[in-house]
Amino acid sequence: MSNLFNEIDEDLRQEKLKGIWSKYRNSIFSSIIIVALILISSESYKYLTNSKIEKSGVIFSQIIENILQDNTEDAAININNLLNDGTKEYRNYAMIMKADLLISENNLISAEALYNEIIDSTKGLLRDLAKLKLAYIKVDDSSYAEIELMLSQLLVEDNILYLFAKEVLALSAYKEGLYDQGINHAEEIMKNERTTTGMFDRANMMLKVFNSKI
Repeated sequence: MSNLFNEIDEDLRQEKLKGIWSKYRNSIFSSIIIVALILISSESYKYLTNSKIEKSGVIFSQIIENILQDNTEDAAININNLLNDGTKEYRNYAMIMKADLLISENNLISAEALYNEIIDSTKGLLRDLAKLKLAYIKVDDSSYAEIELMLSQLLVEDNILYLFAKEVLALSAYKEGLYDQGINHAEEIMKNERTTTGMFDRANMMLKVFNSKI
């Protein structure tokens, strides 16, 4: 892991943030997939009340196991099974996991379309997750103002996805040369008690680049 961050740090020193984002996009998304699975699974098992829902729950748990084991082939099969045979709630969960798999396959166009469909058809946590992941996809070709607007509902400190939203804004700020704003986002991530080790390291490396521009 230290070698990975050494590579990233060296790239950052050479001002290749866009290249890093492209290179490590899947690993960043994998951490968000885990968050999504944990959050969704904590809600989903509330609905195990009849045979169809129970069957959906079994398929859903298989998908979690497939993804955690990096078995994308079986995960894709089970996701399609859930989309075809699951309850409405579980079909929504399957949609966001299918989009996650499309990201891991670098099929960004299809993933973007599916995230937009999720945003239009769901609410609450699933909609927020879809907005966040769509922002990660769009950060390279959207303005800072557009990304900020897209994430506006997540930019509330008690939102569980708040720090991820801040990370996207830091990337967008760098792209537009808004280095002071980028510094503010990175520093806020590093100071927050909810920040994970990986997120702290990414923010710290971005901060080095921002400071070199001031």
